[in-house]
Amino acid sequence: MRERNSRHRSSFDVTMPTIVLIGLGPGDPELVTPAAQRRLQQAATIYTPAPEHPALAQVMPARAHPYPELQPDAIPNWLYDRAIAEDIVVCALPGHPYDHPLTTALQNVPSLSIQLVPGVSLLDASITLLGLSGRSSGFQVLPLTECLDFRLTDKRHSPDYTPAPAWSTRQGIGPYTAPRLPYPLIPTQPALLWCYQTSPEDQSQPQDGNTPNSIAVRLREALSVRYPPTHPLHLIYLDWSGNGDRIMETRLADLGGVVDFQQVTAIYLPPLDCAEDQRGFDGLNWVAARLLGPNGCPWDHAQSHQTLRSCLLEEVHEVLEALDHGDMTALAEELGDLLFQVLVHSEMARQAGYFSVNDVIAHIMSKMIRRHPHVFGNLTVDNTATVLQNWDQIKAQELADKGQQRSSALDGLPASLPALAAAQKIIKKAARTGFAWSNLQEVWAKLHEELNELAQASQSNNHDHLAEEYGDVLFVLANLGGWLNLDAESVLREANAKFQRRFRYVEQSVQKQTLNLETMTAEEMLALWVEAKRNTQP
Repeated sequence: MRERNSRHRSSFDVTMPTIVLIGLGPGDPELVTPAAQRRLQQAATIYTPAPEHPALAQVMPARAHPYPELQPDAIPNWLYDRAIAEDIVVCALPGHPYDHPLTTALQNVPSLSIQLVPGVSLLDASITLLGLSGRSSGFQVLPLTECLDFRLTDKRHSPDYTPAPAWSTRQGIGPYTAPRLPYPLIPTQPALLWCYQTSPEDQSQPQDGNTPNSIAVRLREALSVRYPPTHPLHLIYLDWSGNGDRIMETRLADLGGVVDFQQVTAIYLPPLDCAEDQRGFDGLNWVAARLLGPNGCPWDHAQSHQTLRSCLLEEVHEVLEALDHGDMTALAEELGDLLFQVLVHSEMARQAGYFSVNDVIAHIMSKMIRRHPHVFGNLTVDNTATVLQNWDQIKAQELADKGQQRSSALDGLPASLPALAAAQKIIKKAARTGFAWSNLQEVWAKLHEELNELAQASQSNNHDHLAEEYGDVLFVLANLGGWLNLDAESVLREANAKFQRRFRYVEQSVQKQTLNLETMTAEEMLALWVEAKRNTQP
């Protein structure tokens, strides 16, 4: 296929070869437009992929010539060569010229003038066959290929640009797969997928009933991102002459090798109800609005931002617990619970006239783009330290734009942050100013110093001094965790969980032996503890 773009002209261009693409309509000769009839009558030779089309078969079969037996991707160049030899080539296509992939393919042929003579679209015939009232109520029409091939791409770079590894690759998890963004359909609105635009490579996939059809599998995968497996699909069968008048109903889960996409003209997807849109953000937002709306839940109506604080904190800790256990199934569920808390607070604020969830999304999206100029802009960074330095500078500029200024590098910590996590945050903030130990050995030395001071304080009767020294030890341990690249809060949670597992093992062992922990000797309990360490997960 030659490259560069052809030019569409509303009239003949005598300076370059011309191809006239005439729309024959959906099959009924009475639906051929007067302009198309006039051009067909004027043409001495008509090339067409559908010589059996009724509009040709009844009025001018002798002048209608089928394409030669060539591969589909060779037809545009063959027509171009004919146009060079004949100056003007007339090509008749079923439906509207834009219904046929040939029109798209000819756009890549250089130095070619293309003239379109519209016809009634096969798309309109499909809608009529479905008995739909029209394209109102947000009716979506798009080529099937837009559902198959959409992927998140970085358009800033040239085609030969090799991107840096993604998170999954850097973590050694596996190859990177781009998410399907932006999603091309709104599931709560009716949609018609136009299948005539599929490529010859896709159309030539095996159709033996046992080998899954490439298009069907890819389409099922794409639609399953938002539609449930039980969602109905209506497959519309029209041949190139607009005949056939057949609709087959199936479910998304059953979309597979039995579907011959060489014959399917279009696929109709009925709209989802909000309650059925369970894989989309709008569906979840609808649930929150319904609970807090008229005739909603009395318990939810009795809540406020303040009364839901404990619920929010509980959901955060349940997310952390799923992370600590490495349970991805639980993590998906708990993240959903946490997300719902965000939506509930946002809906309360919307009803009170403060902000909506759209404002929440706009704030965080704008902030993330603004604070990552090395990703969304043209800034180049060498390492993580540079990223953090830029982050602090951007945050400072954001405050300045608001007429605010932090009096200390330690400002900005939530008061309710757990103390151990807060300690590491404070240490990191101070370190960014250069206030930090120069090496790990100095941290170890400081820890031993604080432990000695704690031991000395424990010999006194001064409880306040003892608490102070104990706090110093914990703070230095938090500092040490940073140097060892450990999250102190997470490590302590896991230590708590490990102790609980082992202690429960001891309790169960004592119960099986009909003993009592309170009456056991230290040696007996130690023996059970050693057994628990051996028989429980680390």
